[in-house]
Amino acid sequence: MAEKTYNYAVARIRVLEKYLLNKQTLNNMVEAKTPEDALKVLKEAGYGDGTENDTVHGYEKLLSKEVKKTYALMEELVPKEKMFDVFLYKNDYHNLKVLIKQEVSGVSGEKYLLDNGTISLETLKECLLERRFTDLPVIMAKSIEQTLDSYSRTQNGQVIDIILDKAVYEQMSTTAKETKNNFIIKLVQIMVDITNIKTFLRIRAMKKDYELFTSAFLEGGDVKIGAFIDAFKAEQPASVFYSTKYGDLCEEGFSKSFTEFEKICDNFLINYIKAAKYIHLTIEPLVAYLFAREAEIKMARIIMTSKINKIDTEIIKERLRESYV
Repeated sequence: MAEKTYNYAVARIRVLEKYLLNKQTLNNMVEAKTPEDALKVLKEAGYGDGTENDTVHGYEKLLSKEVKKTYALMEELVPKEKMFDVFLYKNDYHNLKVLIKQEVSGVSGEKYLLDNGTISLETLKECLLERRFTDLPVIMAKSIEQTLDSYSRTQNGQVIDIILDKAVYEQMSTTAKETKNNFIIKLVQIMVDITNIKTFLRIRAMKKDYELFTSAFLEGGDVKIGAFIDAFKAEQPASVFYSTKYGDLCEEGFSKSFTEFEKICDNFLINYIKAAKYIHLTIEPLVAYLFAREAEIKMARIIMTSKINKIDTEIIKERLRESYV
């Protein structure tokens, strides 16, 4: 794409970055006395469309609209830029999980479906109903067939998650490599590694061995499976990762609760994309803005959910991630 287009796109993003939720705004939401007051802070920061439909109990729809608006902006600034699909695949595969589980269980999952993936819900439903997957990406089609086959043989719902989780990261890694953009490639590698580390901690907490881990291990990261197998055998698992870029993360996080560790991982990712602040005239600032928007929407969701459930203010503050601005 011509440099002139990126000049304009990056200039727009630099202006919009000023309106990202900062620490003060997030703290104001946390300190709000009621969920309604917290939502008011969010709306004053530019969320919602100003209608009376933007209510506390509709906050999830409000946040979903903000995600859509962000992707619509990317399509406007850089039309048909495939690298943004990397971040939408998770919605496609989430929908596949819901639809397949709905089919095998007979229990409706319609309320859990998302409508902002790379493939429309109508297309996914039709392909599953007709068992016609030729219109879908190769990796996706293959994973659906494998999922349906494995479930029919095992009747184990866990295989649905394992197979489709592997597939989504394979699709993300493949598309990232196709972009030939090192920033995107490295970002996906980090996401794969962190997901594998989280899976390692979950399985270890269950007192299971590395055989279960190998079935869930995701390819495409920097940390190979051998390191995780060594970690299962080590008295101090974190020490196995000291030679990787995740050494500090593991040293700090392995002694924390899983909720705290997830926060540390999210902060690690945010700190990586912050590097894009110093890159000019290329696609990286747009990718970073997109990631930052999704991260702030996640924080807004944490706060709103906590306020509705009357979680103590100090506990909510402990759950907050670092902001991009």
